[in-house]
Amino acid sequence: MSTAVITHRESFAYMAWRRNPQRDPRFRLQTEDEAMEQAERLARQRPGSTYIVMREIARVTISNSVPTANSPGRSVEPGGIPLPSSGSKGIA
Repeated sequence: MSTAVITHRESFAYMAWRRNPQRDPRFRLQTEDEAMEQAERLARQRPGSTYIVMREIARVTISNSVPTANSPGRSVEPGGIPLPSSGSKGIA
């Protein structure tokens, strides 16, 4: 059974972000005014770019309490990704 954990943001919830799928916003700011100033500063550095001022209101995380099946003798990396098995490539 999965359980949702919801954390509401009270401080440092504002961000200025230029849309880029490979990069999340880097800095959190305390107020909307600070985020607006940051967006303007960044836009001046990259003329023609659009910056989005966002406010994070909450984070939602789902924990999976259902045990996963692992093959006997195989290790699992953090995050539940099985390590590659030693194959014919000589990997130990």
